[in-house]
Amino acid sequence: MNVTRLSLLALSMLAGACPAFAKPASVPVAATPIGSPGDWIGSGDYPAAALRFDMTGVTVFRLGVDTDGKPGRCEIVESSGFDVLDRATCQRLMARARFTPARDRAGGPTEGAYSNRVRWALPDSRRIPDSERFFSMLLSIDQTGKVTSCRIVFHVPAEAAQSAERVQAAEYECKRTLNAQSLAAGLEMRGNFQGPSADVEIQMAIVFTPALRARVLSPKPGYEQRALNIHRFTVTRDGKLARCSYAEQRGSDLFAADVCIQASRDIFDPPFSAFDKDGTASGWRISRVLLKTGQ
Repeated sequence: MNVTRLSLLALSMLAGACPAFAKPASVPVAATPIGSPGDWIGSGDYPAAALRFDMTGVTVFRLGVDTDGKPGRCEIVESSGFDVLDRATCQRLMARARFTPARDRAGGPTEGAYSNRVRWALPDSRRIPDSERFFSMLLSIDQTGKVTSCRIVFHVPAEAAQSAERVQAAEYECKRTLNAQSLAAGLEMRGNFQGPSADVEIQMAIVFTPALRARVLSPKPGYEQRALNIHRFTVTRDGKLARCSYAEQRGSDLFAADVCIQASRDIFDPPFSAFDKDGTASGWRISRVLLKTGQ
């Protein structure tokens, strides 16, 4: 997952020359961040609406810093193009940014200013080819339909070690689910479960071999299938999508999704055995929602 970073802006000042033999005045000192500005806003601060609609951009800001080192105001100098990201920038900075106060020529604390920018960027899992992968998000859902916790489990051991980006992409899906999952979808996943907290498993897989496909679709004892979506696609030797179509949909249409548009931008790396004599490999994107009903 790409982590939000603060790209520091250079600050410069000119000090006036002092008369010969005169006692030089102190040079004013600008407000200085305490700690790393990169820690003020992180990937977990991405607004839910911005995650849901893939909003990205750069917000340039200016903070007014008071004499005790706290920001007193936040001004958006250059918008990201999305109010939701600009508002989040100021909200996080006003709550977290801290400074050593600016000093005037006499050495006393004075009001100062600090300018910088926040680059809001979603994690990009398309930088590495999609090989076979199979992982689950394990959710806890309360009686209102709110997702209260999420963790990742990899079912293909090599996948977790394949790259940091792959792991970050999976973790991003958890963050997105925690922040953006609708209550209606949460209640649909719970079904008729009566307990205070329902355990739900969302399985996601890209499959090229019949053995893994059978494994992904096999019944899981103690669980009820609440939704299933399967897309069938083919890719060429160079890893590009050739064809893609919705193959099967079960359960509520709240979980229906057309992944073909996204897949058209991805690069795939099927096992060599998956290619036929014409140089194409068939694959499936599978997602299942499973509700734990027993021990």
